[in-house]
Amino acid sequence: MRADPTEAFPRTRLKHRPSRRLVLRAGAATLMALLFALSLLPLPSIARAEPAGESSEAVVASVRQFLKERTAPLGDQVTIDIRESGVDLGDCSTPQPFLPRPGVPQGRVTVGVHCGSDGSRTRYLQATVSATVRHLVALQSIDPGQRIDATMLGWQEADISRLRRGYLNDLDQAVGRVATRRIPTGATLTDNMIRKPWMVKRGDTVVLTAVGQGFRISRSVEALDNGELGSTIRLKTEDDQILQGRVTGQDRLRVDL
Repeated sequence: MRADPTEAFPRTRLKHRPSRRLVLRAGAATLMALLFALSLLPLPSIARAEPAGESSEAVVASVRQFLKERTAPLGDQVTIDIRESGVDLGDCSTPQPFLPRPGVPQGRVTVGVHCGSDGSRTRYLQATVSATVRHLVALQSIDPGQRIDATMLGWQEADISRLRRGYLNDLDQAVGRVATRRIPTGATLTDNMIRKPWMVKRGDTVVLTAVGQGFRISRSVEALDNGELGSTIRLKTEDDQILQGRVTGQDRLRVDL
């Protein structure tokens, strides 16, 4: 007796249907393969980008450390205030701070920052450097042309942000110098208030020594400028030639040939 075809067909279909367990195993194997492949990718391609805020904080921190190092000559009582405007400074890897204006930073200063290893991009920040420093003041009125001695000077302390640039903080910077203007009592001395004494005065007859290989000649000439030790001034010879000579002493000039 022949089997009923309607009964054989479903049995055959069930016989060849894949097991659900086998399907799950195949899917798990594929997933594991994908995870393994991802683990082999270079880290930079999947690394999280540094937020702009963190980059700005790194720039500010580098500027603060830079100013601490540059203000070391001012002593221990130094305060550094960096003005953070809230503006995003943008990505700045390997920040390299610098001062557009050389010297010890004091008062309100601008600090530049080169970004990247090649320094191709630059950012600028504003800062205020405050410090309590000692400086020289006049204990009496000093007239123009008057030579300064130690008895005319005294000391005061003040916040550096309130002092003019070029203030004097060493007696050797002032003693023996000559006032270029009237300095009132109590005034803070600055470098543009004083000068070295003239060793040569304009209109005076001075000795010029010409020095060359194997010879040395001295003659009298007329000084056309005032000159301090080491400065170069104009002079006129007896035959009205205009030359330049270096001040080497009182009423003495030198020219190297």
